[in-house]
Amino acid sequence: MDTRKIVGLIACDPRGIIGNKGICPWSYPEELEHFRRTTFQRTMIMGRKTFESIPPATLKDRFNIVFSKKYKSPFWVSETVVFVSSLKDFLELTDIPDHKEMFLIGGAQIAGLFFSAGLVSEMLLTRIHKPYEGDTIFPLGLLEGWGETILKKEESFTIYHYTKPEKIYEN
Repeated sequence: MDTRKIVGLIACDPRGIIGNKGICPWSYPEELEHFRRTTFQRTMIMGRKTFESIPPATLKDRFNIVFSKKYKSPFWVSETVVFVSSLKDFLELTDIPDHKEMFLIGGAQIAGLFFSAGLVSEMLLTRIHKPYEGDTIFPLGLLEGWGETILKKEESFTIYHYTKPEKIYEN
């Protein structure tokens, strides 16, 4: 696990809204294409609700690690889907593809878990310009102090790349 880099990949509105009643509140084909290109043949990490909200075709050609307390972990659903019930079980997974980057795609609870454990080293955040109604929020404060670069600016959204600040240790 130590050689793998975990990159957050989330889209949100200006207030951090990422979902509403279990679905994405917007539809921007260019933003969805960015998600598909970025995660193609890669490993995605997500919570059960996120997993259930994604169309099966989007999960195809990707390895999916799903957090859920519903199953004794690891619980293999198929060659490309495994459920884990804790961060400890996730860190102990060994039979997964050797992808250098793993993409944390949501939801908010799983993102909070990975950020609080210091496991996310980069973030690709799509900020949707228009506000939406929603009940699930990504805490944008988690990115406070991170380096920010604009990767792509569109009329409806901007894609940012955030890098975790390096810790400076004093002797």
